[in-house]
Amino acid sequence: MKNKEEFENNVQNTIAPEPNSGSTEISAVLKVGRQMRRIFYITSLAGIGLCINACTSTGYVSTEPVYIESTRPPRPSTTHIWINGGWQYNQQNHVYIQKNGYWEKPSHRRTHVSGHWQTSPHGTYWVSGHYQRNRR
Repeated sequence: MKNKEEFENNVQNTIAPEPNSGSTEISAVLKVGRQMRRIFYITSLAGIGLCINACTSTGYVSTEPVYIESTRPPRPSTTHIWINGGWQYNQQNHVYIQKNGYWEKPSHRRTHVSGHWQTSPHGTYWVSGHYQRNRR
């Protein structure tokens, strides 16, 4: 008789286990999941911050590099304007590299502002040329 009762209890527990039997396992999985999510978010934010910093960092130098004049290719049409070459900061060597100028059709209702060197307490840095809207 005892074996029959034990067998029935085992069958019932297999079909419908007691509600508290796995709650500690589930709560442990939820805690680990929350911690992993926090670690993922913190790592993602740090990665994004490093990427933005690497892409937008300004290179400071003590003096402006020497500008080397290059020859202009022939003008493609009378509507084209010459955009002077600028400078690009090389973060590995910590120097500015000169970029070549080029001919470009100007944007409609916009004027091109040439790049220039700017001085700050940290040193000298290049401000790239850009288009600005014409005032009416």
